[in-house]
Amino acid sequence: MHSPAQAFRTAVSQKSQRAGYLAAPLAFATAGGLALFYLLTSLYIAAHRVFWFDELFTVHIARLAKVGTVWSALANGVDALPPPYYLLVRVFDSAFGPGDVAARVPSAIAMFIGLLVIFDCARRLTDGLHGLIALSLATCSFLPYYGYEARSYAIYFMLAAVSFWAWNYNGDRQNLGTFLFGASFFVGVCFHYYFAMCILPYLLWEMLRWKLGHRPSSDLLAGVAGVVIPVVLLSPFALSFSRKFALGYWNRPTFLELRAIFGQIFPDALFLLALVMLWVVIAGWEDRHEPALAMQSAEATGWLFLMIPLVAFFVAETLTNAFYSRYFIGVIPGIAVAFAISLYRYFRKAAQVSLGVFVLLAGWGVAQQMTVVYHPDKVEATGIRSFLQVEDTLHLEGKRYFVFSGPLLFLEAQHYAAHPEQCVLFLPSDFDRQVQNGPDPYLHQRLELNLSQYYPMQFWTIEDLRRHQAESALIEPDDKTLQDLHAVGVQAGRRFSTPLQVDYLR
Repeated sequence: MHSPAQAFRTAVSQKSQRAGYLAAPLAFATAGGLALFYLLTSLYIAAHRVFWFDELFTVHIARLAKVGTVWSALANGVDALPPPYYLLVRVFDSAFGPGDVAARVPSAIAMFIGLLVIFDCARRLTDGLHGLIALSLATCSFLPYYGYEARSYAIYFMLAAVSFWAWNYNGDRQNLGTFLFGASFFVGVCFHYYFAMCILPYLLWEMLRWKLGHRPSSDLLAGVAGVVIPVVLLSPFALSFSRKFALGYWNRPTFLELRAIFGQIFPDALFLLALVMLWVVIAGWEDRHEPALAMQSAEATGWLFLMIPLVAFFVAETLTNAFYSRYFIGVIPGIAVAFAISLYRYFRKAAQVSLGVFVLLAGWGVAQQMTVVYHPDKVEATGIRSFLQVEDTLHLEGKRYFVFSGPLLFLEAQHYAAHPEQCVLFLPSDFDRQVQNGPDPYLHQRLELNLSQYYPMQFWTIEDLRRHQAESALIEPDDKTLQDLHAVGVQAGRRFSTPLQVDYLR
């Protein structure tokens, strides 16, 4: 007599076997439907979410009057990304109009393509169901956020997926695969300098298999060339930004950052892994009648993507000073495909296990995305909407200048305010001090000063503020601003506490 758990597993196994491990047409349709869901929801979120600090740098540079001015601004270290990204945004911005959506469209499209490439890569190496698992795991990372952001990270992800697909291509046209592998690295570095780190898994894989007298594969040579050529061509832009801002970069490499980085890339990984293991026990570990297959080279290479943040930590420590999780979004394709292949190796004869894992991951990703669809303002970093609520009141009360302590809120307010010419960024009294070691507390202010050569902004010192104190409203003043005012005998009185703090001067 079977136990209830055995009966449940048998019923699930029979149903999944009748489904035929998800027929290929159904797998393709499901992959297309999921990718389309993320494309459409990303565009919806993009239309209902305001730009934040980094995105405003993107649009301000992309919208400069001439392409030559864009080139000049980046050569002057105005922003950290390579020029081709801004030119791409410029094309979309011109085609679809200067709203909040157009600049984000390239990211949404890139995520859509990248998800389909991951699916096809895993499908070719396993089957349609496990291709869907790879796609779904990618959606459980921080990737969906970058599908509705006007920065180059979704494009970075897409090109990392293309390079992984090309590396594992085993079709008749091998020269095409080699070309695509090298080209994806060339274009990838042209959109983000840290894309060069994506060559590491392939380099390590060949080093692990290297034998005396063997030369590197043509794919690896194409990839290395695809890294080196754009690095050399674009080095003046990278060095220009680095000379000005690398010493005081806001997110320095630390052991705590390194330890947290995989949890930032896959925020719910431990919880989902626990659910996956519970499902394996409940649904089918007894049904696996065949031993596990040997690990494929594609799976091994995929797991080697885990090395990228580890090596990048030392690169950041010795060279760049810049170490943050989004710079390594390219690890997602390798990890997603490796996970799907690993599941296939162990449970290819227990289809109910893999089917359950797919439903879990796909459902979790969709639920997280729908949460943002219902509340797109929840992914906004500052209180810009709160300021916009009180702007008219401040204007009616005779305040001609809105003085911000926070550089992020200032840049957003200047973009969205009804009177952008009245927005002012306050520079504290110790703004000119040199950073000797560690993050610069005024890095964002310095970035805005650099941008102001190409995009008009107002900056005040304490003397400017004192001259216009009767006409000024302090927006979210910090302690340093209030200390500077107190030092020159100016008092701040509270006008609003909600929806954000506003002080008047006397």
